[in-house]
Amino acid sequence: MNFSQIEKPRDAVEKILSCFPVSKPCLIEQGQTLPIKTRNENQPRKIYFLLEGAMISSVGENEKKQNLGIVVSPSIIGLGQLAPAGAIAQYEAIAPCMVDSTNVDDFIKVIEEQHLWPDVIKVMLTIMNSLAARTTTSGLQSAYEIIKSNLLYMESETTYMLKERYTVVKYMQTFSRLSRSIILKILSELKAGGFIEMNNGKLIRINRNLPEKF
Repeated sequence: MNFSQIEKPRDAVEKILSCFPVSKPCLIEQGQTLPIKTRNENQPRKIYFLLEGAMISSVGENEKKQNLGIVVSPSIIGLGQLAPAGAIAQYEAIAPCMVDSTNVDDFIKVIEEQHLWPDVIKVMLTIMNSLAARTTTSGLQSAYEIIKSNLLYMESETTYMLKERYTVVKYMQTFSRLSRSIILKILSELKAGGFIEMNNGKLIRINRNLPEKF
């Protein structure tokens, strides 16, 4: 499984969001972070609704920080809070974002009243598949296979225009532990072979099927 094969269950997301009228929208500026769960257990856990914009999700701090992926609106953030222990995660806006939220208990109440658990499961399964794909590309594949998977994702993801926002090298370094020199070497070979077209470091298009091996 790779990123290009994972499709967001947009119908399920929009069905859930329709049951939570926007009440207290908050603007998150680019570079600001959104905590999913504070370490102060006295504060209620929350489910967040990303109404506009996009965020990078991550866990850990400093040198142990691991970027997990990009979340694009409309999205529901923090479903891991439905578990008893929850999960501490962080989301950083890569563009101005409009976010609303509700307490976990209120979220569960509405979901049960509207019989929306099948839709919640669809959303959670997509998140799990994305994390599984990210794990697969983080250490179990060759450098070329990691780059190939990310190139295919950049090519297929059109909602937030990743190709226009990121240079290929920056995107690869954000979501992999590959060195800049390795990334540049493989990209150079792919360009020379006519497989990809780039301009000023950004991916323009994939011209033909990428080779299985490098």
